[in-house]
Amino acid sequence: MTEVFVNMGQISSFKTQGILTTVGLGSCIGVTMYDAVAKVGVMGHIFLPKSRAKDSSAPPGKYADTGIPAMIDEAVKLGARKSRLQAKMAGGANLFPNLSANSTSIGQQNIEAVTGHLDKHGIAIIGKDVAGGHGRKMRFFVDSGIVTVTAIGKEAVEI
Repeated sequence: MTEVFVNMGQISSFKTQGILTTVGLGSCIGVTMYDAVAKVGVMGHIFLPKSRAKDSSAPPGKYADTGIPAMIDEAVKLGARKSRLQAKMAGGANLFPNLSANSTSIGQQNIEAVTGHLDKHGIAIIGKDVAGGHGRKMRFFVDSGIVTVTAIGKEAVEI
């Protein structure tokens, strides 16, 4: 089965089968969208909560506000129906708690932004493994819709 690695700011997809994997999820958020009827899966590796006008050349997957709509568009292009999409998410860790003692960590900002944009588009979050102080790896098996998350030094868990 083909496996594609989704790097920071990227969006990748498969129809019917394949494995989408992202590693190095610290404060970043890995997001999956799945239409179980069409067997369409999309994964994004969101880096920051909000795009900036001066960064217009950035890939849409870099930011929550551009990444979530781009992921929906990709899924629909492959035959998914927006009304059937369900999301799972992982990441949003606070790896440097001393730096964010007096403010909201970037990880928490990313969690809130991704959650808000999914809600805005009517996409239910049916699984998540977010926050905490550890990095993660996320694997999405498109044939079944299963998403596993592995925290550093721990066994993989299904979300």
